[in-house]
Amino acid sequence: MNLRQSMAGLHTWGGLLPSWLLYVIIFAGTVACFDKELNRWMRPALHEGVVSTQGADDVRDWLQRNVSEELHAFWMHGPTAREPYWRLGWEVDGTETFHNVAFDPRGARPEPMPETLGGDFFFKLHYNLHAGDVGMYIVGLAGMFMLVALVSGLIIHRRIFKDFFTLRPKANGQRAWLDAHNLFGVVGFPFHLILAYTGVAIFVASYMPAAAQVSYSGNVMQYFGEVMGSYHREELHQPAAAPRSLDALIAESRRLWDGAEVGWVSVHHPDDASAVVDVRRRDGSRIGTPQDTLTYDATSGELLNRQDASTGYRAYLWLAGLHMAQFGGSLVRLLYLLMGLCGCAMLVGGLQVWLAKREGRGDRSLVWVRALNASVFAGLPLASLALLWGNRLIPATFSERAIAEGWVFVGAWLLMALWAVLERRNARRLLRHQLLLGAALALGLPLLNGLTADGHLLASMARGDWALASVDLFLIAAGLICLACARRFSAAPARAVVPGRANRVREA
Repeated sequence: MNLRQSMAGLHTWGGLLPSWLLYVIIFAGTVACFDKELNRWMRPALHEGVVSTQGADDVRDWLQRNVSEELHAFWMHGPTAREPYWRLGWEVDGTETFHNVAFDPRGARPEPMPETLGGDFFFKLHYNLHAGDVGMYIVGLAGMFMLVALVSGLIIHRRIFKDFFTLRPKANGQRAWLDAHNLFGVVGFPFHLILAYTGVAIFVASYMPAAAQVSYSGNVMQYFGEVMGSYHREELHQPAAAPRSLDALIAESRRLWDGAEVGWVSVHHPDDASAVVDVRRRDGSRIGTPQDTLTYDATSGELLNRQDASTGYRAYLWLAGLHMAQFGGSLVRLLYLLMGLCGCAMLVGGLQVWLAKREGRGDRSLVWVRALNASVFAGLPLASLALLWGNRLIPATFSERAIAEGWVFVGAWLLMALWAVLERRNARRLLRHQLLLGAALALGLPLLNGLTADGHLLASMARGDWALASVDLFLIAAGLICLACARRFSAAPARAVVPGRANRVREA
């Protein structure tokens, strides 16, 4: 057996086994490219394009009025072009439980907006499947499988450049799916290879923690502190004096950074005399924000430490920034979106090729594979659309609103899976109905948005708010594509041609 033949088997099974999981990861990561735009869309209070007049001191005053427990730390982020509102998070001392709120920019004083999962839901689904450390390890393993499938796929394709220009959608099923798999795989190969590698590399310290645990006697936080160069001051266990203005410290930081923008502002041990304020630099034009930090005494405002990221840490941040696409503006994020969709199409085409090659063998398990295909490949997008419908239909005053949105997503996906199992012997009809449902959900969302929020599509376009309008425009485009595909699948399938020696489809 030569190298190419051995790689063919490795490519088949290395890609097949985690294909459904990889689809979830890639789809969620693709949507997360526009997580902040989705956050705005899911918060009707942000649709009017109001610029927040609140300050960091106003946000801290709200925290002091509404949270009476002793805090380990709190952190906040000011308005940006993509997120025009203040965000606040805090951790109650000794609980390791985090709380987060976002403030309505329309008022003079901070008032929390109704809870929502927002685009952060897809970001967390992408990197840990909402399963904590266990989910993070599963995603890392899937990323390693993807690297194996990509490299082995490159080796077995002798006509890789020819495949780039070959797509025969009207050919027999296996040939058409193989062309699609090759085309989308070749188009997105550099992108997918880089994203798979960086996705694994940026969590390597979590995947292989033994060296840090041995070197630092189990104190992994000390390791991360030294790598990042963070400043730490021991608690004095004495009452804190009146704190210095956070707005003044932010202004001083901008001056020291020659006018650079400020990102996260965090206060550690705010109720203790040892309290310090960390002000972190933000630079959205670079691949990997530099994470330079200025540390001040929270009471006197004295500059205690100036942290400039080390060369090694900057290299790590560059890899993380390349993976997360928070640089270069909307054009770069749109490119990531298109390449992510190519990755999803590559996985769908690859699994369809695997099925088509085994259809004539009478394997009864294939109907269950098709059911699983429908549950994942169509079920996840439909459940995501259902989540957006839940965001609009669940009342703003509903208790635990974000949790309710999560259950809408889970419930919808389970229903899609049950539907796929019941219709497992009518795959073509099931796909047609799923496409029609997707079209109805996608095309109905802009209408529902116009009825439940002030920032409907025409209003957003009239004031030039294309970031908000892009969500509705994408939904309309997705709905029309689903309608077109459903129309194609409504036609009677062509008679299958019995493959002979001359017309048998070859993989390479």
